[in-house]
Amino acid sequence: MARVPRLTPLFLARRRALGIVRGSPESQALGATIASLCEAATLPGVLDVLTAMPPTRTALVRRVAGQTLWVWHSVTDAGDVVLLTLTRVPPVPLSP
Repeated sequence: MARVPRLTPLFLARRRALGIVRGSPESQALGATIASLCEAATLPGVLDVLTAMPPTRTALVRRVAGQTLWVWHSVTDAGDVVLLTLTRVPPVPLSP
């Protein structure tokens, strides 16, 4: 099942603020992570961690392979992947 990635304004702003430019190794790794989210058979996957996203919600977070980057995301009822934000700081997982 191919999901549609939905990039929020916050995600785009954070990508710019972190200096991730098209064609860079970080950009390529980020693209691969987004593709893996969109192509996953089920979400959340084993690489996703549930964490609190202040002020009032939770989000799934997946590390970008080989980078110090974490993609914060959610999944809509229709199955699309909403890319909420991007950080260089790892999340604090919620207890199961």
